[in-house]
Amino acid sequence: MGDYKHYIWATIALVIAVLLAWLLIELAQAEQQELYGGVPLDTVLIRLDKKALDTAYEQRLVKLWEIWLSPTTKDKHGFTTGLKVARQRYSEAAMAIASREKQLEDAK
Repeated sequence: MGDYKHYIWATIALVIAVLLAWLLIELAQAEQQELYGGVPLDTVLIRLDKKALDTAYEQRLVKLWEIWLSPTTKDKHGFTTGLKVARQRYSEAAMAIASREKQLEDAK
């Protein structure tokens, strides 16, 4: 009887893992839809989005480094948090743009 409990718990854990994976995929798709909100596929917009994302990220990094190099900055927490957030947001936006670009390629 004890052996069956392990199988039951393993099955429950597997079902939970599958549901969590499904939820994460749904959230990622919803985030991408939110970013483009019904805008039709367009190669020009994708190109401009990539360029603007790179420019904005570079400008944010310059600001963060200027703050860090300032003689009045004593605490690195704000700097490291800013870098972490900028990198995370850049990655999220880049993935959404790449996904959008793949949709455009698949539609051809």
